[in-house]
Amino acid sequence: MYHPQLNRIIVKAVSRLIAAMSQTAPFMAAQVTPWLKQLAGGNQPEDYFKHPLAFPSLLLPWWLERTIHPEPDLGFQTDLVYSTINGYYYIRLIDNLMDGQATVELELLPALGFFHTQFQTVYQTYFAGDHPFWDQFNTIWLHSAEVAMQDAGLTGIDEAEFTRIAAHKVCAAKIPLVAICYRYERSDLAEPWFRLVDLLGCWHQFLNDLMGWYRDDTRQTYTYFLAEAARSRVDAEPLVRWVAREGFDWATGKLESWMIALKELAVELHSPELAHYLDTRDQMLQTQQAEVTAGLRNLMKLLELDQSR
Repeated sequence: MYHPQLNRIIVKAVSRLIAAMSQTAPFMAAQVTPWLKQLAGGNQPEDYFKHPLAFPSLLLPWWLERTIHPEPDLGFQTDLVYSTINGYYYIRLIDNLMDGQATVELELLPALGFFHTQFQTVYQTYFAGDHPFWDQFNTIWLHSAEVAMQDAGLTGIDEAEFTRIAAHKVCAAKIPLVAICYRYERSDLAEPWFRLVDLLGCWHQFLNDLMGWYRDDTRQTYTYFLAEAARSRVDAEPLVRWVAREGFDWATGKLESWMIALKELAVELHSPELAHYLDTRDQMLQTQQAEVTAGLRNLMKLLELDQSR
């Protein structure tokens, strides 16, 4: 999914982050670097961002710029990737604490200062303080914080709340897109690419909720999928039975409808790379869906057999 040049940029950006932290805050770097590798499952931090199931926050600016210029400005893209990676770690550190998934995050909290500074400073190189970019930056960045706080308090979430709040937790990915639009004086491209981020946020977040329903239920994490289960289960029906009976099919139906809309939008945006990405993700989901469906059919047979005894 990643162009060789973009792949090298991501590796370079992670090295730049660790080097900058080591130089300015060596004690912090010694504590934070293992956390970065922990997020990547013990692998190199750059592997975490290139995982095929990750939200494509580093691909979006690349796709957008290539619709304007076939050969992107590699220096500009390098800075955008570096900023986005720092912004991601800033958000992830807070999210882990708010979601109750923290391990060492509380001790790492002061690193937020480093991540935020590195995230924002990049754009000061390209846009003066009175440039309209900063109005967009502030609006998007504060909206990201707003929906994070709102999402933490949601319980019986419905589709309207999901699309308005939970799916917008990735909205900070719009910031590098705004930067590209202003740099090339193509502000007309911002709105359709914003729609892509919002719609892809729905698809990506809901897929995570579907595939992680058991974990979320165990942790008592409220999601749209589990809220729909609470509304739709018959009497005291076990959650796993509802998932096998109708929940999984209901959820994959929603994912399919969002994917159709995403593919239509890719055509409108004139991005073959985006279209290829969506085809790949769709095929991956269809393969996974077939495997899960077969397992759920067998599970339903066992549940019916147990109920008949």
